[in-house]
Amino acid sequence: MWAFFSRRARLWLITVLVAPLASLVLGRLGTALERRKGPSTLSRGLQSGSRLLNRRRSKAKAKHRA
Repeated sequence: MWAFFSRRARLWLITVLVAPLASLVLGRLGTALERRKGPSTLSRGLQSGSRLLNRRRSKAKAKHRA
């Protein structure tokens, strides 16, 4: 089914559905891990990945509005 979508439609789906979901999951995993075992390289990395996806999404929205 994935092959039937055009390149632009696939990119749109990833941007709209997958990136926010991945950001949410990474953030929650990082927070949960930090609560259980304290700050670690892994928990900071997960939270950093979440922030990175949020920033990229914010920039894409701002670029699209301009």
